[in-house]
Amino acid sequence: MGEVTILVRIIKMCLFYRRLIILGFIGVFGLVSSQLWLPYLLGTSVDTAYEKINSGSKDFSSLWILAISIISVSILRGIFAFILQFNGEKIANRISSDLRSKFHKKLQSQTYKYHDRIHTGNLMSRGIMDIEGVKVFVTTGLFRTFEITSLMLAGSYLLFRTDWQIGAIAFGFILPVASIATISRLRLRKIWYRIQREFSVLNTNLQENLIGVKVVRAFGGENYEIKKFNSSHHEVTNDTIKGVKVDATGTSLMGFFFLFIWALVIWVGGHKVIDGNMTIGDLTQCLIYLGMLQRPVRIVGLMVNSYARAITCGLRLFEILDSRPRISTKSKKKEISIIKKVTFNNVSFKYYKKSRTNDVDGINFELSPGRIVGLIGPPGSGKSTISNLIPRFYDVLEGDILINKTSLKKISLKPLRSRIGLVSQHTFLFNSTLRENIAYSNPGLNIEKVIEAAKIADIHEFIDSLPQKYETMVGEFGVSLSGGQKQRIAIARNILKDPDLFIFDDSFSALDTGTDKAIREKLIPLQREKATLIISQRISTISHCDEILVMDKGRIVDRGKHLDLISKDGIYKTIFELQNPKLQQVY
Repeated sequence: MGEVTILVRIIKMCLFYRRLIILGFIGVFGLVSSQLWLPYLLGTSVDTAYEKINSGSKDFSSLWILAISIISVSILRGIFAFILQFNGEKIANRISSDLRSKFHKKLQSQTYKYHDRIHTGNLMSRGIMDIEGVKVFVTTGLFRTFEITSLMLAGSYLLFRTDWQIGAIAFGFILPVASIATISRLRLRKIWYRIQREFSVLNTNLQENLIGVKVVRAFGGENYEIKKFNSSHHEVTNDTIKGVKVDATGTSLMGFFFLFIWALVIWVGGHKVIDGNMTIGDLTQCLIYLGMLQRPVRIVGLMVNSYARAITCGLRLFEILDSRPRISTKSKKKEISIIKKVTFNNVSFKYYKKSRTNDVDGINFELSPGRIVGLIGPPGSGKSTISNLIPRFYDVLEGDILINKTSLKKISLKPLRSRIGLVSQHTFLFNSTLRENIAYSNPGLNIEKVIEAAKIADIHEFIDSLPQKYETMVGEFGVSLSGGQKQRIAIARNILKDPDLFIFDDSFSALDTGTDKAIREKLIPLQREKATLIISQRISTISHCDEILVMDKGRIVDRGKHLDLISKDGIYKTIFELQNPKLQQVY
């Protein structure tokens, strides 16, 4: 994506707020006009005062009129400056708000594979730092470009009209300033790109350190983490200093050329006044016009910086906004209101295309209402992968998954996922109340329904013992709760969702066998009309299932009921004997 394309996209977003744009340009026009009037009024005042002094006149009425005019124009200048800045800031804040909303919405539509590939710290950097970079451009680059350009062109014209020789001299600083600005922009763009990339690494390191603070302290890794963070921090600091150096160098050189031209104007203009070819008032006008051009020259450096940063930030930001989800529903999507049957038809899948073997290979089984299917196998055998394929977090590589005899790829994602209750092995709780966490699928649900779900998940008594009961804050990532408590809250959350298909992905692993059994018994009335898939490492959790699938190295190597599987040699019997050494002789 080219530099011009990025800037055009940002400007198009600004044009959506036409009323504010119009008001902003009124501010630009009024501010430039009032600024251009001041040199003329001041020059005329000098000539008038000089004339009064030479004539000895005591009539100062014309000076009073000029003084009032200067004050009035200054007031108007302040009003127009307010209009310009206020509307510029409003547009900038609305643009940043729009970008944040689009950015968040885009991330919600991305696949698991996308989030596996890009670290959260990187995304946070783009969603905060890059959007801020675009916002700065809108406030300091967009309107200011028109203001500075208009001021420089009109000021140069008025200088030429006052005295063409002085105008030609004053115009001489534009070429070196333009050259310096161009060189600075190119250098700053490269520096800003590195800074934004390094900020992503910095955010990633900080996020990992904060999330894994217990692990860091348990292993005494504080010094290592500090060194790693400081290393990333120094890179950001060094490149930021380089950017400041480039910006300061450019601004200083532009200031030098300006003052050099100013000295020439005073030299030439002074001789013209002495020779009687120019009045003191005209020289005053020229100097003030030139002084007025000093501000645009100084701001050019800031504008160049904002343009360079906007291009860099826009490139990184639009890369996210323009990305298309790899998983999407086909054009002729089918809405489903209920899941009656799930069929795995020779399904194969792998997370990495370059991998030599599939993570799951040739999987065939069915899920239907009232039927409970168990899934067991060694770690890494592909159990959780199957649970991620059903809600279509990933697309299958070979074969197909059918929902009510319809290919999963032809079904609309949102209604599909609304009918699936997945309790993941990695329990996540929001930093909100227990009630809000349990009622996440339906926030407006009454407390009686929440309590009913909590009772089935065997977590009600614990919550009821808390001082604030269901209004108790969970804390970030549920740090105030044990693993078993978090799992039971997650189970209650999915019960309240009332799905057609329950998927328990190692969701009872943190529970003792007594609590595990109690919850499973309470779930039986719900499971009579719902399909259920239970993934577990523990035999006791799935021994009651209608069918048990045994997986190894991505394939189903055995299947059957509990008694059938323990009566023959295989992985299932081996796991059972390891977990129940005292019961081996019974079977």
